[in-house]
Amino acid sequence: MPQGICRLCREQAELQLSHVVPAFVYRWLRESSGNGHIRSSQSPNRRIQDGPQEHWLCTNCERRFGRVETTFANQLFHPYLAASGQRFHYGDWLLQFCVSVSWRVLQYHLTRDNNSGFDQTAIARLELAEATWRSFLLGQAPHPGAFRQHLIPLDGIESATFDLPPNINRYLMRAVHIDLCHGGDTVFVYLKLGRFMILGFVNEPNPNHWSGSRVNANQGAVEPRHYTFPAPFRDYLIDKANSTSAALASVSDRQRTRIDEAFRSNIDRFVGSDSFHAMDADVQMFGHAAFSSGLSDDASDR
Repeated sequence: MPQGICRLCREQAELQLSHVVPAFVYRWLRESSGNGHIRSSQSPNRRIQDGPQEHWLCTNCERRFGRVETTFANQLFHPYLAASGQRFHYGDWLLQFCVSVSWRVLQYHLTRDNNSGFDQTAIARLELAEATWRSFLLGQAPHPGAFRQHLIPLDGIESATFDLPPNINRYLMRAVHIDLCHGGDTVFVYLKLGRFMILGFVNEPNPNHWSGSRVNANQGAVEPRHYTFPAPFRDYLIDKANSTSAALASVSDRQRTRIDEAFRSNIDRFVGSDSFHAMDADVQMFGHAAFSSGLSDDASDR
């Protein structure tokens, strides 16, 4: 392992190979796909087994994240998949988890200098969010202050009063996606982890535009309720569903043959899988048009 400065505690240490998106999310995506394969929408002609990894954290900080990941997976992620209409209580571990993944995604984008679209005021705000989240994760602050975390649980939808792409259920129910979003003065980190969206706000001049999704510092519940968010965010989700469909539709003839062969050889495994249920939700909603976006491997985007 390489030696360096841990991105979290800032101590010199042997750096572990850390996942930006927790490994259990990709493990679930593969195991519930019906054929064991996933692809990145950035390079759809290549199957992948995992998400992005970086030598960022020392052993202690890696373990710190691992504890809250395990709790989130065992107490919310997998139970919600099994019974999405129920109430799930959470403790302070949920805010810890949300901040940990928001911090990692922000690190991922800042490291790659993906802030070229921001002015100096916004860049300073990004750096302040990173420092505040880091202090919270190290136990040096009781909460992340203005840099709030929101969590929106998802499931299949049956109808809508506006046009949606014919793969919308597959995107909402199964896609894994990370992004740094900004529109106007609003800036937030976006994580799509299967049935969950996590938003880490860097700047939001109109916080009342988001309701029902804020993660409490100590305890709360994830349950069926009315969630509201601005119309531009709805348009963003539609755009991401469309771009995911377009990316998977662009695979080469050779790769399309591999996908078809994998589907046919695993048809019994596919029927009844989570991927099948997401596909079926689109078929029920859009009919034959659902197949226009392709029966393909599951997609990850970063």
